[in-house]
Amino acid sequence: MAQDKVLANSIFSEIYKFTQVVLRAILRAEHQGRLPARFTDVGTDIWRTFRNELTQADLVALAIQDAGATMPVPFDPTTWWPEWPDWALRNLPEQQVQQWVTDAQKSVHQTQEDYLRKQAAELDLVLPETEKLSALPTPQPHEKWLELPGTAGWTAYTLCIRPNADLYFWENFTILCQSPQEMFFAGLLAWELNAPPRHDLPIYLDPDLERVLRSERTYHQIVGRRNLHGHRALQLLHNDGQDPLWIG
Repeated sequence: MAQDKVLANSIFSEIYKFTQVVLRAILRAEHQGRLPARFTDVGTDIWRTFRNELTQADLVALAIQDAGATMPVPFDPTTWWPEWPDWALRNLPEQQVQQWVTDAQKSVHQTQEDYLRKQAAELDLVLPETEKLSALPTPQPHEKWLELPGTAGWTAYTLCIRPNADLYFWENFTILCQSPQEMFFAGLLAWELNAPPRHDLPIYLDPDLERVLRSERTYHQIVGRRNLHGHRALQLLHNDGQDPLWIG
């Protein structure tokens, strides 16, 4: 019984954390005009008029489901988060949801970096140090890079936003993740970089590299944390058999 209770608490904790983080992404997109207004401006008045018996928690669930219909990663965890419960967005706690919406509204004016770092912190992710990423070369537009599990897409994001970089997060990089939280964050990065609605973002949950090794695909560069992957012979993933670029 005690074990079951701990498991249940853990599941609810992840659901609530996901909801808070995804609400910040949705309200930020509303503020930027990328999504229809539901929680801001005229959208609030329309909801009050037509919601009938529905609550704000119901509106949150609907907004997340709508976003997930065109962007499964990061908005529809039922498609990529193992054991994510189908009932996760049903009966969200109304008072907490109202507070989460209020908190999300306060963050819509954050700079891109401040916003993303806060999202990473909420997901308990440790991002690579800026100094170590600065030492990496800028990929050429035709190159395909592989980001190993443990950096949640932050390496690819950092390279994409470099001045004069002609790169697309979802075209030039394949992102491997070691946890659902990493995959969620990598999806948020793609969304923040204006990834087009699609179902095939190259972001995969592959903590042990089983998927990528089985694919036999090779890349122009492999990049990741030496302390996580330095013990592995990963030269076979490189077009020319070279060692990965290590960032710590």
